[in-house]
Amino acid sequence: MRKIEVDSGAGFCFGVDQVIKTAEAHLREGNPLYGLGEMVHNSQEVLRLEALGLRTIDHSELSEVKPGRVLLRAHGEPPATYRLAREHGMEIIDGTCPIVARLQTKIKEVYWAMDRDTHQLVIFGKSDHPETIGLMGQVNGDVTVVSSVKDIPAIDPSKKVLLFSQTTMDPDLYKEVEEGLKAHLNQSANQQEGDLFQSDCTICGQMKRRKPGLAAFAMDYELILFVSGKNSSNGKMLFEFCRSVNPLTHWISSINEIDPTWFKDVKSIGISGATSTSMDQLQAVKEQVKKLALS
Repeated sequence: MRKIEVDSGAGFCFGVDQVIKTAEAHLREGNPLYGLGEMVHNSQEVLRLEALGLRTIDHSELSEVKPGRVLLRAHGEPPATYRLAREHGMEIIDGTCPIVARLQTKIKEVYWAMDRDTHQLVIFGKSDHPETIGLMGQVNGDVTVVSSVKDIPAIDPSKKVLLFSQTTMDPDLYKEVEEGLKAHLNQSANQQEGDLFQSDCTICGQMKRRKPGLAAFAMDYELILFVSGKNSSNGKMLFEFCRSVNPLTHWISSINEIDPTWFKDVKSIGISGATSTSMDQLQAVKEQVKKLALS
């Protein structure tokens, strides 16, 4: 008898869950609804919402479509998006995750209060990620984005660094960047020990807890199926971490990618996923695994 279980710590994060429920509520009213960009980096979920009536548009289409309701996703948007939507007569439904919204406000307040001749703003994140684009927009792009210690040489060592993070980044890599920045800033004669930089680890608390929880779960099973969209940076990071804990980990986006040969001689199977993967999807994978395991 195989043991097949879903990770109770997986499922949508708060921000994604909130924006999905918001979309569903408006679609139930039967009114047209635009979604600006993928509501979540999860093609299965996007298709489900589009089947309910959501029309996904990109930023280039925002001023071309017929004015109506537009839902902004959990990642957040730069101020320019709000201006463009209002100029085009759109009714904005703001689905920005509250944690991201607070970070946008914090970064904006810190930036406009700091002396830009002696201080610089740095964000640990991915420059092409929607959340980071939204954060950069709060300060008119006057920020340096680093995704790893390899990017640190771009930082001016003569200025004090105010460091923040995209909320979905890896906490362990954040620590590496902190240490790398200390070493980099120590190169400057203008810097004094203890006055190098201010660090504010603005990674979401759910993300900080996710890796330890996933590690404990992955060690309890012979094989892990990790479910997420392949375009999810959070999914890629968590999959790679999961595989480092349990080498017998397979990354899938849907039940159609499950290979029955994986389960030969395997007595326990764990199913987990990214913060952009719904619990319904994980349960569907569990049911499919049951069928394949019995066939």
